Amino acid sequence: MLQSSRLLLRALNPDDLNAAYLSWLNDPAVHRYMETRFLPQTLEALQAYWQAHRDDPSSPWFAICLLGDGRHIGNIKLGPIHWLHRRAELSLFIGERSCWGQGYASEAIARIRDWAFGELDLQKLNSVIYSGNLGSRRAFEKCGFELEGTLRQEMVNAGERRDVWLLGLPRSHWSPSP
Repeated sequence: MLQSSRLLLRALNPDDLNAAYLSWLNDPAVHRYMETRFLPQTLEALQAYWQAHRDDPSSPWFAICLLGDGRHIGNIKLGPIHWLHRRAELSLFIGERSCWGQGYASEAIARIRDWAFGELDLQKLNSVIYSGNLGSRRAFEKCGFELEGTLRQEMVNAGERRDVWLLGLPRSHWSPSP
């Protein structure tokens, strides 16, 4: 478990795989920049995905929960971790729309970033973000990530080819949270 001022990041558990989580994955506003958007999600598919990935040490997967009431509002994943190169990808989503725009994504990113650099001794973190996903880009930039490149027309979104932003943060540019 990892804690910040307003959040508890804990292992995703079977109780989290519920109707609320499923509604996030099927909500066009939530999944518009997620790969899950291509197929309707079911509880069975969600449980099977969790079962297949829950014990993968190279991809720690956390529920983002509000510290005050324990409510699960989204997920954050570090991985896959490439131990030889000491780098990993970081991705997240806030599924609970009432929690959008309150800085929870940045807070979760900062906590995982500090853990990855401080405790796992990783040397580089990356994130791949669809162009147009300005909220996600701002959240990562608040945590020190910088644009390192753009892959032109890399993905399909809303029936159109879209660019993808590559953001990164080397450990040498890391400023730990106070």
